[in-house]
Amino acid sequence: MGSAQRHKAKKGHNMKAPKKRAALARFLNRHVDQVWKDVRADPEKEEANGIRADAALPRTAKQPLDEDLPGMGQYYCVETGRWFINKQALDQHKKSRFYKMRVKELKGAKPHCQRDAEAAVGLGVDNGPKLGRAPATQPQNMALEQ
Repeated sequence: MGSAQRHKAKKGHNMKAPKKRAALARFLNRHVDQVWKDVRADPEKEEANGIRADAALPRTAKQPLDEDLPGMGQYYCVETGRWFINKQALDQHKKSRFYKMRVKELKGAKPHCQRDAEAAVGLGVDNGPKLGRAPATQPQNMALEQ
């Protein structure tokens, strides 16, 4: 009696690609706590703080032309931190579930960041009271002579 012929199981390396792309996409987009301050900030008084700490992150519809960005950098969604190729794509994005969920998150309380999480478990920076000698103070008569 012979045994049935066995085949190797397929490796399925193509099945990994969508998962990897989804994982990378999570980190390429700006997170809620990065966008939260930009949405609430006054553009004239504060600079944008996100992935890049510079004023290049737009908060308004009017932007200078930039050839490196989709749609020459003219169609930017502040809430999600994405650029679009034209007005129709931006309008379609604003009807999407992802956009509506992000707006709902941004209307709520300030999202937690890593610093908040570390402080909650007691890992924050706390130098405590200064130990050792008291701070040196100058006598008042010496301060007047100078």
